[in-house]
Amino acid sequence: MAKKLTIFGALGVLAYVIHVVLGGFLWEGYSHLHQPISDLTARGAPNRGLLSSITFLYGVFSILFAASAYIVIKRFAPKISRIGMLLFLVMQVISITYGLFPQDLPGAPMTFTGLMHLVITALIVPLTILAPLLVGIGFRKIRSFQSYGNYSIATGGIILIAGGSAAFFFANQWPYFGLVERINIGVLQLWMLVTSIRLFTMKEPSI
Repeated sequence: MAKKLTIFGALGVLAYVIHVVLGGFLWEGYSHLHQPISDLTARGAPNRGLLSSITFLYGVFSILFAASAYIVIKRFAPKISRIGMLLFLVMQVISITYGLFPQDLPGAPMTFTGLMHLVITALIVPLTILAPLLVGIGFRKIRSFQSYGNYSIATGGIILIAGGSAAFFFANQWPYFGLVERINIGVLQLWMLVTSIRLFTMKEPSI
């Protein structure tokens, strides 16, 4: 049963992509290159209600995926991989609280909810790096998952670099922050998609 539920990872990624693409389409003048994705569901943003419902669905799908993935890999994966997937589950549980604390739109005064949005982001960032990194380190020890393990480790490294760059762009209010942020988030979403499909379609692993 748990193995079948891992497909929710792929469904979650689909929901996230729909949220980003639809949000940019509906908001005339919105720039994917310069604006953060969080602007789409920020306080006062157009279509916030619709897009927030999609991101909530994404959060539920992601939690279902992370929980089922943990149950599946617990049967055969090394402890370090189980810890990594558990961190990913914790990250998704924290992420779903974004809906309670929308970001402030650019130029608007800082509010409590806007501040909490930044706090949640600060909690999530290290988890997005550690989760795929730890999962990958453990899976490298499994013969049939070595390539996936290497890919997961590379994902953690790319997120570390892209995430640091995004923070630097944001702090200095440089242009193209939206592009850098999308590289960071896109790499993580791709990892969730690959992991979802890999676990959903896997046969008995060779250890």
